[in-house]
Amino acid sequence: MLALAERLALPVRLAHRVGGWLLLVLALVIGYDVVGRKFFDTGSVVLQDLEWHLHGAALLLGFGGAYLKDAHVRVDLLRERLGMRTKARMEVFGILVFMIPYLAILAFFAVEFAVRAYLSGEGSVAGGGLPQRWIIKSFLPLGLVLVVLSALSVLLKCLHYLRDGADISGPFGSRSKSRMTSNRNDLSSESCSTSLKERAESRNQVGPPDCDLL
Repeated sequence: MLALAERLALPVRLAHRVGGWLLLVLALVIGYDVVGRKFFDTGSVVLQDLEWHLHGAALLLGFGGAYLKDAHVRVDLLRERLGMRTKARMEVFGILVFMIPYLAILAFFAVEFAVRAYLSGEGSVAGGGLPQRWIIKSFLPLGLVLVVLSALSVLLKCLHYLRDGADISGPFGSRSKSRMTSNRNDLSSESCSTSLKERAESRNQVGPPDCDLL
């Protein structure tokens, strides 16, 4: 089960890395565009289109990796107070009942969205912009499929955790592991400081020898 989960996560991690490199390319394109507009009066509609194309592609390629690493924003107050097994059960319920059906519906319409742009030869609405708008629109169903793969990977990890409970950090990735490690370090330092304090107090309690014995 864990082996299958890792295989499902492999393309998600690869896409996440590609999205990270696209952000670097985006920064370079924006820098070139800003310098050209400011000092050389060389504004370009193609560069403007390329900027938001790169931005959209990077985000869509990174959504799956964010969920896989539990790096996305969770707006809840109750869940953080629950035990790890209860969290895993909630994650399984959310993935099966809400996440995968919702993403499947979105992916269906996203494919139609990209195909329509391809068949119509849709290009930039601005004169002189980038043609072939279907390319960037194809990243929408691709990004949704990557999120589905990450959801299936997390689902398998949750089921494995609920069945075997072998991984003490739980199925929620590095964030949970780092939190647990931090808690252990806090407890360790606290117990160490308490032990040192008790030793110091015991030493202070040993007073000078009784004068009557001298």
